[in-house]
Amino acid sequence: MQRAFRARRIIPLAGEGPSRTARELFSPPRVHDDAVIVTRGGFVEAVEPYGHFRRRAATPLTDMGEVTLVPGLVNAHGHLELAHLTGSTVQGAGFVPWVRSLLPLAAHPLTQDALDAAVRQLADCGTAHVGDVGNRATPQVAAALAAADIGATLFCECFGYTLPDPPVSDALWPDSARALPPDVFMRQATLAGHALFSTHPVTLAVAKRWCSRNGRPFSIHLAEHPDEVEFLTTGKGALADMLAVRVLPEGFEAPGVPPVRYAAELGLLDEQTVAVHCTQCTADDAALLAASGTWACLCPRSNAVIGEGAPPVRQLIEAGVGLCCGTDSLASNHDLDLWNEVRTLRDMAALPAAAPLRMATVNGAAALGLAHLGTLEPGRRAAFAILPGDLSRDIPATA
Repeated sequence: MQRAFRARRIIPLAGEGPSRTARELFSPPRVHDDAVIVTRGGFVEAVEPYGHFRRRAATPLTDMGEVTLVPGLVNAHGHLELAHLTGSTVQGAGFVPWVRSLLPLAAHPLTQDALDAAVRQLADCGTAHVGDVGNRATPQVAAALAAADIGATLFCECFGYTLPDPPVSDALWPDSARALPPDVFMRQATLAGHALFSTHPVTLAVAKRWCSRNGRPFSIHLAEHPDEVEFLTTGKGALADMLAVRVLPEGFEAPGVPPVRYAAELGLLDEQTVAVHCTQCTADDAALLAASGTWACLCPRSNAVIGEGAPPVRQLIEAGVGLCCGTDSLASNHDLDLWNEVRTLRDMAALPAAAPLRMATVNGAAALGLAHLGTLEPGRRAAFAILPGDLSRDIPATA
């Protein structure tokens, strides 16, 4: 059935590919005034002026009013299985105190009420797709997202230094992934590494190779906090002390190199990898990420809540690193409204609003390999969001 949606302004980003340079990110997008999105069967058929649409007399029209419509949001990094931990962890003291407060809480089962409330937050801000990372409640999360008509890339996370024998990809999937319905597993599941400091390098390499062979994105927390840099370069510090209790094998030796360089040496970096956080990236790191085509997923409010520092947004842009964004979890953020990440990125790096808008739409879709999302144009999924007024005012009308 054909349907139509009218709005005061529509910013479809039609024809745009991923934006990796300052020129691409900062360029003013084309704005359609008093326009209509025409859909059929859940896909975009046209974006056209209302004056043209009036000729389609038989098409039902929903007038959205004085709003600006944009492509549906892609939240490239979240942990919905932690939805029951809102406000429960230590804040502002750094990664190690935060994770120490998280570990005893994370063992508590995810409640359906908490999960449903988190999914409503995603839906309310216009999220079309989420890259969700987990290893315990994946079937429950997948079902809740499907019920809300939110797409999902289900990153099934590898953790720990115990190697399966033999170390093959089939042995890496957590039980929660194996419990997914077969069609969901085939269409939506992929592998992720937790982090370089917490996961055996062979496990990470095997997981990445599986993703590459199967055309799936790979995700890893990378260069997230100073403790990670200290641990990987020296094998010492508060993170080393914590990991020595339960995670590190006897006789462990640190690789002696910083995170991004180590990830490159392990073969983890390419255009199908989403490196999450990157707050500790140097200019050399940014150059490595850019040269490999790796996507950096920025979660600035989560970094602030934990107390990890802020990502060097301008430095990453100037190096040509592709940027997308995510909310992370409710254990390290106040909500799952991606517009708040867009505002934070705009303000912290003095960006034009068009730049983080692209990070949250077309770039997020590209990072997760979603050819049907990111823009509003014929053949794409008819998923759109309402751009908040303060952000809309920052994007001028097309001359």
